[in-house]
Amino acid sequence: MKHFCFILLWCLIGAMLMAETCVASICDTKETQIFFGNGIKTTEDGAFDSRNILKQYLQKVLPKEEFELLDFKVAYNDTHTLPLDLLESTIQILSGNTSRFWRFFWGLEIMPDWFADKFILLSSAIDRSSLVTTDSLKKHVNTYKTKIAEGKKVLLVAHSQGNLFGNQAYNLLNSRERQSFGMVAVANIDNNVLGGDSPYTSLQNDKVILALRAAQIVLPSQPMAPNTENLAPAEDFLGHFFIQSYMADGSISADKITQQVITSLDTLATPAQIVESGVITVSLTWGSEPDVDLHVYEPNGMQVFWYNLEGHSGAIDRDDRSGYGPEHYTVPSCDTLERGVYHVALDYFKGDGPEVATLQIEAGLLVRTYEIAMPSDVYGSADHPELLANILVKNSENGGYDFEIYE
Repeated sequence: MKHFCFILLWCLIGAMLMAETCVASICDTKETQIFFGNGIKTTEDGAFDSRNILKQYLQKVLPKEEFELLDFKVAYNDTHTLPLDLLESTIQILSGNTSRFWRFFWGLEIMPDWFADKFILLSSAIDRSSLVTTDSLKKHVNTYKTKIAEGKKVLLVAHSQGNLFGNQAYNLLNSRERQSFGMVAVANIDNNVLGGDSPYTSLQNDKVILALRAAQIVLPSQPMAPNTENLAPAEDFLGHFFIQSYMADGSISADKITQQVITSLDTLATPAQIVESGVITVSLTWGSEPDVDLHVYEPNGMQVFWYNLEGHSGAIDRDDRSGYGPEHYTVPSCDTLERGVYHVALDYFKGDGPEVATLQIEAGLLVRTYEIAMPSDVYGSADHPELLANILVKNSENGGYDFEIYE
């Protein structure tokens, strides 16, 4: 008999989340997911602002029927306190005489100790392992894999460190998934784009890119060369930020990035659909142990799991008993969506060692990811799985639905 043990659940972005209103259009099918991957000193709200700017540009140039097939999301990474902040601080110190900044780099003037110390620290820290945090990368990869399994193309518009995340995520996709994943690089601090050299846009006056290229003596590799020049000066003194510099209204770089997105969309293969997309989806992946099981209790009381794959509201359309997932539950349309609470639970059904599972829940416009640590086969059971999260569905005043995801 399996024993019960309380295990700490670590939710990546909070224990209780506010409701988000979603109108009936959430049930429309989107063929392509466009993600914005943020760079340095970007808050989550700022990342959504950047996504919205990108969306506005594409809406202006694409035919309505093509634009309506696109769904816009954010692949957020919390990198605004990472080593590139050192670069900004050195430029700020020299703001009264920025020409000295470049004289230091090019050896035309003796480098002050404070300047040298900052860049020694910068050069020792700026690599893929320090800039690509494990938790964010794992969440991104799980999201991309799930969307591709749902038969959707995925395009990442990556800015600054977002390019490191995009390149690393691409390396963790299999060969089939890579055919449906693309990336448009903006202010790329990496030395490639998905193993190649295009498409990308880096400004000639981007001080972050120029400084990192100038520091090539101590860096393992340098960013790709700037290839774009805007006619008007940048609004931010670094010339590096997405909205102020790269997507400035009427700029050459904004038009170039927009066109690169459109071109990239045409090159992506539409993947075979392995699992269903829907108004609610729950995706489960795990490590090397044989079998972790997903359980969903629908508002009607039905328990949906490996023994009973079909519910009244939704279904488990993929039950993986020998690999690492995904296991996948979906409510396919608004026609079957029920008001009430969907309970999501897990059972470590079979395995010999400790395991960590990743659970991703999408409900309307909400996306939440959880990391769950569990010991070998003492985490839940088929009859009594461990409850992890709840999805509340209720009518909204505008005729659509309100969703909450909470523990």
